[in-house]
Amino acid sequence: MSKHNIKSLGDAIKEFIHENRLEEKIYEVKINEDWRKIMGHNIAVLTQSISLKSGRLTVTLKSSVLRNELQMSKQKVITIINSYLGQGVVRDIVFK
Repeated sequence: MSKHNIKSLGDAIKEFIHENRLEEKIYEVKINEDWRKIMGHNIAVLTQSISLKSGRLTVTLKSSVLRNELQMSKQKVITIINSYLGQGVVRDIVFK
């Protein structure tokens, strides 16, 4: 193997993730794992599921009152999540 083909392990992993289009799935897992940190305990306990597809975050909630509250603060929630991730990953949010 020549020196031109040598790359760091980190670069190889990033390339693998990009080539296999896994970035969004990784962000989805991170949002799920850190949802309590991002949104707080009270919202986390009322959240049933979270999924991310094509920049749209779908959050299924147990409370219709909370769903309406979050819907009114939709842009703020998007900003909080993207700020936490350090990337503009979430472009839209749907509360169910």
